[in-house]
Amino acid sequence: MSSAHLYHALKALQEATHNVIQQEDLEKVEKTIQTCAIVAAATGIGGGMLPGAGGVVMTAASVAAIWTMYVKINKELGISISGNALKSLASAMLTNIIAGAGAYIAALVATTIISFIPILNFLALPAEAIIAYIAVFASGVLYIKFLTKVFKAQGCFVVEEGAKMDQFVKDVIRETDMRSVINDAKQSYDNDKKNGNIK
Repeated sequence: MSSAHLYHALKALQEATHNVIQQEDLEKVEKTIQTCAIVAAATGIGGGMLPGAGGVVMTAASVAAIWTMYVKINKELGISISGNALKSLASAMLTNIIAGAGAYIAALVATTIISFIPILNFLALPAEAIIAYIAVFASGVLYIKFLTKVFKAQGCFVVEEGAKMDQFVKDVIRETDMRSVINDAKQSYDNDKKNGNIK
């Protein structure tokens, strides 16, 4: 597994459910998160999230990509959560990533672009791809942590829109070192780029 944060999040989820979730299910979820991040990068859904005025703006396309990933994860884990709740979760996760680490992501992408200036390839660098990949990958890690928190608190994966769900999201964000998760996502992007998974 290439991402330390994703590995630990998946193991914590398995332990919280007392190994009801099997290793092969975790491997499917890992693959889903990576694949969805790669697709997001390839389709450039991060275009509307490009650094601007020191920040990042959310786009409907990115929320849709994250929501689609959450639907796939739930199917692989046998979890049933309403579509409306998942859409709210996808939006909340992305909003919190932007609020907590948007400027850091912008700086990370800018640094990557600057590193290409000597060979004049920076004009072709797909900043949108990096941002989209990071947003989706990080949202995947946060969702696994969210599911773990929900199960520990309730003994099941029942999630409904409202104050309780919002509190779970806030707790996950508060307890997460977002810069470290972003760095992990960027490293995963670099690995996928190096391995030819991202063109």
